[in-house]
Amino acid sequence: MALTGTKKVKGVKRHVVVDKNGFLLAVMVTIACVHDSKAAYLLARCLRELSCNIKVILADSGYRGEIAEKIKNAFVYILEVVVSGDKLRACLNFPV
Repeated sequence: MALTGTKKVKGVKRHVVVDKNGFLLAVMVTIACVHDSKAAYLLARCLRELSCNIKVILADSGYRGEIAEKIKNAFVYILEVVVSGDKLRACLNFPV
């Protein structure tokens, strides 16, 4: 059984792309067993087909790995993985 984030919805994952103002560009809902990197590749392809003028995509740690290089080579997008503040504090041993 897979749970998504803090939503605790069994069996589904939501992948959302918004612009810097928070406007919705693309959404993909997958079953939980689909790896984040596969969804990221499909979303990048959708963005290319929509002719979105995007150069950099910020993503959470679920999208790290070789997918960043694949997306860069196929779509000329730069995929930057961002660590949340809570995870960064835990890594640096700062009190919360």
